[in-house]
Amino acid sequence: MRAILELPVDAQLALLDLIDVLEVDPYAVSEPYGIDDKLTREASFGTSGLLVMFVNPSTMRITPLSFTWAG
Repeated sequence: MRAILELPVDAQLALLDLIDVLEVDPYAVSEPYGIDDKLTREASFGTSGLLVMFVNPSTMRITPLSFTWAG
């Protein structure tokens, strides 16, 4: 959580918007990260952000692994 607070405000808002969408359907707005194992996914946020996460295909629960903001 602390790392999110260190982002610029526009990046924080974009990341939180993305998380809201991912909670509904993580596959709709993400792409495979590396090999398409249906578990490790990536999704962009804002103008220059990238979130890498695990998705549990049974529960659709997401676990963020890392995020990057290049803006």
